[in-house]
Amino acid sequence: MSALSYTFSWSAPSRQLIDICFEITGNQQPELLVRLPFWRPGRYEAGNFARNMLNLKAETGDGGSLSAVKQSKESWLIDAGNSDHIKISYQYYASELNAGSTYLDAEQLYVNPVNCCLFIRERMEEPCEVILTVPENYQIASDLKCGSSPTRLLADNFDRLADAPFIASPHLQHNSFELNAHTFHLWFMGKVNVPMEKVTADFHAFCEVQLDMMGKLPGNEYHFLFQILPVSFYHGVEHTYSTVCALGPGPVVFNTEFYNEFLGVSSHELFHAWNVKKIRPSEMSPYDLTTENFSRLGWVNEGITTYYGDQFLIRSGVFSLDTFLKTFNDKLKKHFVNYGRFNQPVSEASFDTWIDGYVPGIPHRKTSIYTEGSLCAFMLDMLIREHSSEHFSLDDLMRKLYTDAQQGTAYSRERLFALLNGFATYDFEGFYATYIEGTGDYEPLLRSMLDRVGLTLVDSFPYSIPEHAFGFTVSESGGFATVSLVAPGSPAEHAGMMTGDQFIACNGTRIRANLPLLAGSSQTVRLQLFSKEQLKEVVLTATSDRFFAARTVRLNSSPSENQRNAFNYWIGSSS
Repeated sequence: MSALSYTFSWSAPSRQLIDICFEITGNQQPELLVRLPFWRPGRYEAGNFARNMLNLKAETGDGGSLSAVKQSKESWLIDAGNSDHIKISYQYYASELNAGSTYLDAEQLYVNPVNCCLFIRERMEEPCEVILTVPENYQIASDLKCGSSPTRLLADNFDRLADAPFIASPHLQHNSFELNAHTFHLWFMGKVNVPMEKVTADFHAFCEVQLDMMGKLPGNEYHFLFQILPVSFYHGVEHTYSTVCALGPGPVVFNTEFYNEFLGVSSHELFHAWNVKKIRPSEMSPYDLTTENFSRLGWVNEGITTYYGDQFLIRSGVFSLDTFLKTFNDKLKKHFVNYGRFNQPVSEASFDTWIDGYVPGIPHRKTSIYTEGSLCAFMLDMLIREHSSEHFSLDDLMRKLYTDAQQGTAYSRERLFALLNGFATYDFEGFYATYIEGTGDYEPLLRSMLDRVGLTLVDSFPYSIPEHAFGFTVSESGGFATVSLVAPGSPAEHAGMMTGDQFIACNGTRIRANLPLLAGSSQTVRLQLFSKEQLKEVVLTATSDRFFAARTVRLNSSPSENQRNAFNYWIGSSS
């Protein structure tokens, strides 16, 4: 047994309480401060994992009781006395099932150790062992190597353990394939019939393109762990040697449209093995699991990865052109219908995930490191290509950043400029100031960069006529319609409508999730609604403006030879 070990067991899975024993040998300190991680990599916000813990107690190796006093929301001080062998036992409530959580039921034990494993800061570099007390018919899906038996998993240090999710279950479906001296594993947990031959072929294709562009993965093996849920779900979390993706509902995951989402998140998470797990901003290299790791470069972490997730799928032929353009249009819609683009630069969005997490927050305040970040990645890619006569692309930047990372060098804002200026002659600092650190209008540059590859940006109106005409969007649930957003400067705003107002009637007719039908294309409507539990009536008159207007791309009918060539360079290869 390692000097630091974690034993996982349970008594009644319906209680969803995992019994964990953290065993420490070789202690030489009279007092030990043990901690839970403050956050989990891949989710740049406070984790508050200690809210799931109960019944923590400490004792010596021979059963003597030791004092354990909570010092903060995620740390405990253990009065070790002269004991060199200490056991800390506690229960972890594991009721949440997503790509970054820990979960227990009668079907599986699923653990992200970063949620629930205590550590000692001064001993984080020591090897760790995980001991699983599970039934004999359980398989274990994990990127950790096995110790003396399949139920004993070994990690070189705590960071390695924290980055290694595992699933133990008798119901796992598994396949693997070899590619460029790598072994890729596909693990599926959940009630689903996996078309394994098709899935394996598609994964082989996009994995090959990623390896061709970036070279060898950090390890020789990589594990895709899929939690297939019975409810609608879409979530992925990256790790160095694996990823967990939670998707649902199970019966439709492999239907055509959702299957594209399944491929998209899988490609995205694999690229994170290079970008984020190895290529990191200096503020996150190394990770500090005890506090926030503030950075204004989250748009590189997630935006560039989002951009490449789809790029690899069309380069490999897994995505058709129509499917690829649909994913691009989805990003354009999210950007253009979001009035937050006028208020928050994407560099600030990178920083603010630590402040308000991933919830919508104040209306029209936020941008997205995924959406705006991916559009910035596209524009940067096009600018490098255009101003280097197609000799270089964003691919070259990512390869160089990976070379730096392998040599122990993290990147900074200034390092990005230095590399970009080495690939193309262009004012990248001006680009950065306008689109990343500022709230400059993306549309003119997007139009120009799309035109160079034979694509045209056109107006799109994704919501109903009343929403575009009067400037509010509607959410519907249980037969009721509620205001979800009000556009700045719109007739709805001028009339005093607010987020959360509940519609009652339109032009005297009761609304039952049928507002667009009742309002039709009228230039004036009379709405009755409850606002903060008070009944009120508003009259809206449309103007010539259209609110929540998006953009989409379409292929030019007669592209020039230069446009066709540029398009093929863009989606045809990584060279």
